Amino acid sequence: MKKSGPTIPGIPSVERRMFLRQMGLFSAATAGFLASCTNDQSLSPAGGRHSSARIGPTVDPVTGVVDLGSGDIGISNLAYMLDQLETSFYRTAVDRIMGASATDRKVLEELHDHEVVHREFFKAFLGPNAIPMLDFDFSPINFNERNAVFDAARQFENVGVGAFNGTGPLIQSDEVLKVAGSMVSVEARHATLASHMLGPRKPFAIAHELIDPMGLDWHLTPEQVVEKAQKFIKQKISVANLPKL
Repeated sequence: MKKSGPTIPGIPSVERRMFLRQMGLFSAATAGFLASCTNDQSLSPAGGRHSSARIGPTVDPVTGVVDLGSGDIGISNLAYMLDQLETSFYRTAVDRIMGASATDRKVLEELHDHEVVHREFFKAFLGPNAIPMLDFDFSPINFNERNAVFDAARQFENVGVGAFNGTGPLIQSDEVLKVAGSMVSVEARHATLASHMLGPRKPFAIAHELIDPMGLDWHLTPEQVVEKAQKFIKQKISVANLPKL
């Protein structure tokens, strides 16, 4: 009897088009806000009064350290950094995974295509305030082992969910918050799919690590996000100017 493999609960094409249309509207509504952030002399990243403007990202010419910037710009760049990471990972996985079935490859390709959409959205969304394209090193991941690849995918997606949940309270713009809310729902589906690929027969596929001991959605601070992602990013990332609760 032929074994049935895991189904692929990815984003259908119609839903993807609706998502892109919605993101386009958010981008148009918010582009002016992000562009004005670096000239805003009255609002602090935390929403109070401050004597200096919020700053965009910088790259230290000596050390190469990439500072994500402050306020909503910095938070958006944190998401952009993760989308760059995930896109590069899935591209590498598709190219290098060994022992993968046709379904495995289809899932990885679908996840890659979704992350490309996210990456390019944030690139356009941030405009001149976007960090540069980063370089990655995935040598800690064993691409010869199929489960190791999907476990890495699960971890990356979980970090994305935790990042959006953790930075939501720090966001000042309602439009940027709407973007984050839309993005986190997709990242959560990706995390569920990666977990499903590791254990498709489990009746409850949502990874338990997405829920904290209090039963709340798992969340990460910007510092925790970078700590988890940094070992795969060649440039050093700084979140020193991001807002804090």
